[in-house]
Amino acid sequence: MKKILYLIVFLTFGWSCSDFLEEDAQNLTYVNSINDLDQLLIGEGYVIASFDECSNWNGSVPAWMHLLDDDLQYRGAGAVGEGDCRSCSAIYGWQRDPWKGGLTDDSPSSTANDAWSELYRYINALNIILYEAEEFKNEPDYNRIKGEAMFLRATYYWWLLNIYSKAYDVKTADKDPGVPLKLTPYVEDYEEEGGFSRASVAKVYGQIVADLENAVQLLSGYGRKSVYRASMEAARLFLSRVYLHMENYEGVINECDTLLQNNIYRLDDYTLIENTSQSLITSHSPEVIFSQGGYRLRYFFGSGGMFRGGEINWSDDDNNNLMVPFYGVSDDLMDAFNDNSLVPDQSQENDSRYNVGIAAVILYDYAAGGGWFPVEVPHLLPAKLKTWNDGGVSDVFTLRLAEAYLNKAEALAAVGREDEANQLWQELRRYRIAEPEAVALYGESLMTAIRAERRLEFNFEGFRWLDLRRYAVNSKYPQKKEITHIWLWGGNADLGTPAGEETYVLAPYGEDPAWVFPIPAEEHRLNSRLELNEEREERKAVKLN
Repeated sequence: MKKILYLIVFLTFGWSCSDFLEEDAQNLTYVNSINDLDQLLIGEGYVIASFDECSNWNGSVPAWMHLLDDDLQYRGAGAVGEGDCRSCSAIYGWQRDPWKGGLTDDSPSSTANDAWSELYRYINALNIILYEAEEFKNEPDYNRIKGEAMFLRATYYWWLLNIYSKAYDVKTADKDPGVPLKLTPYVEDYEEEGGFSRASVAKVYGQIVADLENAVQLLSGYGRKSVYRASMEAARLFLSRVYLHMENYEGVINECDTLLQNNIYRLDDYTLIENTSQSLITSHSPEVIFSQGGYRLRYFFGSGGMFRGGEINWSDDDNNNLMVPFYGVSDDLMDAFNDNSLVPDQSQENDSRYNVGIAAVILYDYAAGGGWFPVEVPHLLPAKLKTWNDGGVSDVFTLRLAEAYLNKAEALAAVGREDEANQLWQELRRYRIAEPEAVALYGESLMTAIRAERRLEFNFEGFRWLDLRRYAVNSKYPQKKEITHIWLWGGNADLGTPAGEETYVLAPYGEDPAWVFPIPAEEHRLNSRLELNEEREERKAVKLN
């Protein structure tokens, strides 16, 4: 096959000034069969699912999403790896330039905004794979490779939209600027016209839906190759999530019905777990449909040794415990597990997701005179996956059958089928809480309960920030929330800065531009037609002490 020159150009071109590795480009010169194309899809289309991916917190499908919402807060204990935590604290504090580094003057240097370039790198590679697949139309795996590529392209455009654009609002989506939409495998020269511009949020969502609908059809004749490869069921579930954001509730119900009726996957009964050292969600779970990428939470929450990002040891042995976490489970999320205002039996004690999926640890700090000593402060960490060897899955891109239950329940509540919605979300609770009490809720109370259940079910899985955005623009049951983040810092003697505690506040969605991330400045320099997002203000802290 003749693909040497233009394939090298395509992959080295990247997106704007983003560079593609020359090694990746050269790999394409050896694609001479459908099997070669399949291997290329694995290497260039999927985010690596491995323990090593845990340190790539700033790349595609970014783990820093966890730093934005109300499920996490900074705890500030420990001494090792402090620079790593401070280097991303501007993201945690929703600063005007979230990539500048830390919140305080003594913070480390800035980091890069890699999500934009990496996501477009994947999209560009998938565009090429989709184009080249046409040379293998008569091969048995032709539909599967196209289906997987379309699924992946849809998910990457989804993340781009939800990072760099406003939430889908049925009233304004056709006018709100989305992201540049590129579907061709060749370099498009718009230089004389000012470069690329942003398609509307509605148009990009339309392309995402089209890709996922095609993926469902193309993958329908194939079983899942592994949990780390896309399948028809993965495409259906993700399509139901997209429809939910678009308020296409009938679409949500139809996709979830198909999933819940096919009996391929089933809910895992968390109430049967007897050992809290067991992982809650793994690649072996009967309800895990798909996962890609690493479990990067350990990068923010600590390590089992002197280096951040190492394997976390959840042992109860005081001599082998977690040493230096900085972020932890927020008080707000802990309170949510105890909120029985709508569901009488909801409590930390009753909920297996709390008992197994959140771990209490003893912290260690280093004494001035030498040696480690325990720090007597409560510190809770997300622990759905205890160790990668249990069966590693991503902390921001894992698709589970539980989502079909809650997506459909929310859609049923929105269209007035409230008895069915009550039955469905409480069926999920029977697998999470031993002997749950049946309740009947209606109207806004029902929707509030389903959304609360969604938070308890999917905390630290990449849902919360995006859910808060879409709740704020929901046309039937809008729900807005202000978020408060506490930052603790040890002071700097050279600068004369005392130790202290500061509060950073994010106003509700629609009242604060920091719910949308800034597009990298270099993209606008190369594409003058590329509209920038509303500029954030430099956020001032309220010093408490």
